[in-house]
This record gives sequence, structure tokens and C-alpha cells, in this order.
Amino acid sequence: MPISDNSGSALPNMPFFLTKGQHIDHTTIILIVVALLIVTMPLDGGQLIFAIVGSFCYAAVQASRRSTRTSLQPSNKQRQSKPEAAETLRARMTRSSLRSRPGDFIKNARESNPAGRQDYKQESTKPVVAPTFKADDFDTQVEELVAQIVPSVEGDKLVQNIAVAIKKGVSILLPEAEVMGFATCDVLRGTAFAVAIPEVDIILTASPSVLVESLKSGSRPIGHASKLDLSKLQKAVLRACTDVLTAIPGFKFRRSAFKGTEPKVTLMVEMNGRTFPVDFSINAITPLHNAALLTECGHIDQRAKELTLLVRRWAKDRGISHAAKSHLSPYAWSLLAIYFLQVWDGQESPLLPNITCFKMAACLLRKQQQRRQSQVVDSPHPDQRSAQSDLPVAFLFKEFFRFYAELFDWRNEAVSVRVGKRGPAATPLPLHIVTLENGSVAVAPSIEDPFEPQRNLADAMTGVTYGRLREEFARGLELTSQDLSLSEVLTPWVPRERAEASARATRVDEDSDV
Repeated sequence: MPISDNSGSALPNMPFFLTKGQHIDHTTIILIVVALLIVTMPLDGGQLIFAIVGSFCYAAVQASRRSTRTSLQPSNKQRQSKPEAAETLRARMTRSSLRSRPGDFIKNARESNPAGRQDYKQESTKPVVAPTFKADDFDTQVEELVAQIVPSVEGDKLVQNIAVAIKKGVSILLPEAEVMGFATCDVLRGTAFAVAIPEVDIILTASPSVLVESLKSGSRPIGHASKLDLSKLQKAVLRACTDVLTAIPGFKFRRSAFKGTEPKVTLMVEMNGRTFPVDFSINAITPLHNAALLTECGHIDQRAKELTLLVRRWAKDRGISHAAKSHLSPYAWSLLAIYFLQVWDGQESPLLPNITCFKMAACLLRKQQQRRQSQVVDSPHPDQRSAQSDLPVAFLFKEFFRFYAELFDWRNEAVSVRVGKRGPAATPLPLHIVTLENGSVAVAPSIEDPFEPQRNLADAMTGVTYGRLREEFARGLELTSQDLSLSEVLTPWVPRERAEASARATRVDEDSDV
């Protein structure tokens, strides 16, 4: 009986134990012939049947083995694509290992570049240029700029309106919360890196119990809110408030910064036809401390406040005040300016005492003040101090660069406005070691938070940002020593590669004009 394949066509003369694609070898043919001979020979019935069945079974087993070996062997196409397949497999394994162990990948990346990531400024469709001034001499230009950056009445009113709008927006979630706004410059004037480093801080204050209840009754309830620690509780409430605010016209989410000690969210707020970047946080105290110190400096000596604002503006324009990029924070720059006025020996007595003599700061430093009564007695009260000279802010600005570029010992001294005297870091303040780009190590600046003496405000710096800090102080000293324009000093920072490319393009244009 003929056998047919899957298509229905007959396959004549093919034994029943063979399928399509299988062939009979010589051994099988010999066995079949032997079996036929046995059939023709005179044997009894049992022997005959046993011989025939055994022959056909052996032939079937041999054919099955050949078919299995043939199906397991790769085709020519598969042999040719084997290197590509192996390469693809290795790539997949690499991606899988990165997903499964991201910590190891980050660790390896840090070890390959221990100095830290290089700074990079993204191209802007509308770059911010250096400020221009009506005056020609440096001192008058400084006075002109100070008049522009000091917080104005209109700017403060706008900040309060933003705080009221945010309080109204989150009232559905936190009706009992208080919202405060602080500005450290005139927000009506745009500056370089304004979005990266907002000058407006909006702080929502509420007790932990109120924050827990808000999470339990929000649009996305968190049943275990009472078990969260303070840091996670602040982050959770900050996310919930951001969801509520961004659903309101006029508020847009820009980015979040949850890695620091005080998590915050940067929002773009549209008001009065203009858009302003603000930092929004929950129960943050750093903006409050900064505002208290800045206000107190203005009460003691107006030049102290003006110099602090000027230093913050310079650091911001030069791109070394972005904490998210491992630079010093604006608050740390305020402390650098205040410390300089405490220890500078350019006149008979310093312009500022240690902050235990500050009225507002003393209230915030109650416990520290009780332990340091002797320091308070030895230092004259701010109300009893008077300016010993009429040195302009421009001169103090130049001396600020000279002090930190040439006189201050970054390795062995610490910036402590709480003590107000030059000396090494106090015991509770940890040192921060960084690896420079050349592979050597250095001690990063030791900047003590006066309200938290065990906290070093420079603990996030890298070798790259520390190098940039020293370079900018040297650059500022060089430019101010030559009495160049303040516009040159405040030129917004750009990466060295892009600056060189721009210079080359300028030379090409000049050559083509010639």
C-alpha cells in the first residue's frame, strides 16, 4: 500500500517505518535482504516471525538516529549568522546586568571618573548675556548693579502673591498649612541660570500629624503614612502637593531635587503675564536661616548685605552656585561672604561680629548661645558697632576675591560664621576629601552650617567642582585687579570647549571680513 505525504501525493516503494527526507543506508538494505532469505529458508513459524520483526525494528532504529542527527545540525545560514547571534547575546546579557545591578554600574562609573562629572551647560535658544552698565568705572558699575539686585517692594509683593496662590491651591489637601515666601534678590530682573537656581523660596509649614492626615485622605491615599520617617513623609507630601498645583493653570513642574537634606521641587509660576521659577519645599529651614542672616547683615551694615547679594550674583552667573551639580549652594555662598567680613583685616575692626551677636540669629541659636556666653560678652553688640571707614562695596568685592584666592587656607581652615574667627574646623565638622582630575586628593572646603555645626555644606563637592571653585576665585582676582568692567567679571559661564569653538568661529569671521 503506497504511503502519502502531507500534501496527499503518494510515496510508492517507501517502507512504512520511513518518513519523507529519510534514506536507507547499506546496513539496512543488507538486513532486509537477510530477512527475505530467512523467509525463503525452511524455518519453523516462531523463528521466522522473530527474525522478520527483529530486522525491521533494527532498520527503524537506524533511520530514526540518522533523522535526529540531521535535524540537530545547523543549516548553512545558521552557521553564517552565528557570530552575529553571539554578539547580540552578549549585548543582551550586558543590558540585563545593568538593569539587575545598577548600583554596580554607577560604582564602576564613579571609579572611572573619581573627580566627578564635568560641568555642561545646555544650549539655550535665548542665551543670557552679561549685564551692561551706564557707568564706565568699576566702582560705579557695582553700585548700579547693587541697586538692581536688592529686593524691591514690587518684587516682594509678587513673592507674597505667589505664596498666597500656592496656599490656595494646596488648601484642598492641607487647609491648616502655612505658606511663606522669601526672595534674595529683585525677582523682576532676569539673570543667568535663573531657572537652575531660583531666587524665590516658597515653604509650606505643617506639623507631621497634619502631613500624615493629608496623605491618608488625598487622591492617592497612603495607608502606612504614619510609619514613614520625616524625610519620606516630606517627599510624599511634596509629590501630592505638586500633583495638586500642576493641575491648576499657571503652575508647571520643572524638576525635583530629592537627594539633598531638604527635598524640593522647582515650579514655573505664571503671574501678571510673567513666568518665575520658584523652589517649593515642605518644612525647610535653610531659606529661613538665609533670610535671617541677610536681614541681620543689613541692620548691622548695609554694605554687608550688598556684598552678600553681589557675591551670590557672581557665583550664580559663573555657574558655581548650582547645588544639584555638586557646587556650593547659594546659602553657602552667603556664609562665605559673611565670614570674609568677620575676619578680614583690612580695617581696625571687622564689619561683622560672630552671629551669636545677631538678634534674629541668636533666637535661632538659643542653645548654642547659652553654651557660648563668653563669646557674646567679648563681642560688641551690633547696635554699639559703627562703621570704621567708608570703604565702598566695590573695594570689598575685590578684597573678597583676594582673601579666598590668596590668603585663605582651604586645607587647614574652616568657614565658621558662628565662631567668626580664622582657625581649623571644629571637631564635629567632618572633613570632605575629593579626588582631583590628575588623580591626587585634596581637602574640599569646610563650611560649617551655624545652625547645625556638624554639617559641612561642601560635602557634596567633587574634584571637578572644587577645581572650578579655585579657578573662579583666581579669575575674579585677576579681572578685578586689572579694573576691568564688571560686565567682564559677570560674564555667564560657558564650557571651555564651547568657548574655544566660539573663539575660533569669531577668528574665522574676522579673517573672512579682511
